[in-house]
Amino acid sequence: MKIALTLITIILCVSAGPAYTYKDGTPDVEQELKKLVQTWDEAFVKKDTETLNRLLADEFEFVGGVKKADYLASFKNRKANVLSAVSTDIRVQVYDDMAIVTGVDAITIKDVAQDLLTKWLYMDVWVKRSGRWQCVKTYSAPATR
Repeated sequence: MKIALTLITIILCVSAGPAYTYKDGTPDVEQELKKLVQTWDEAFVKKDTETLNRLLADEFEFVGGVKKADYLASFKNRKANVLSAVSTDIRVQVYDDMAIVTGVDAITIKDVAQDLLTKWLYMDVWVKRSGRWQCVKTYSAPATR
């Protein structure tokens, strides 16, 4: 009986599907993803929903529930005048056709009396489909540093 259970466990582990493998030293993919983050920042400032629509997968959502359609629609009603959005401290971890990107986004908003700078920590999950990367999930929170 123990042998049968051991064999079933081994078969289940082997047949569970391919595991994602961390790919250390993939500078081309890292640069491509960093460029996509920069493109996202630029599109955010310009309210370029066409570009954002391409960058975000259909199932994209923020942790907490804001879905792609709601995110894109929010640009139509955005009152704040965003002067800049610049990501720094970008780190990329690639796992086959999936990647995790983290960084700090510094967003400057034009206010009546002065410009306001806010910083946000973020983590994006990107997947590669049909030869292109798209973001499927993001989480952001105010940076305390």
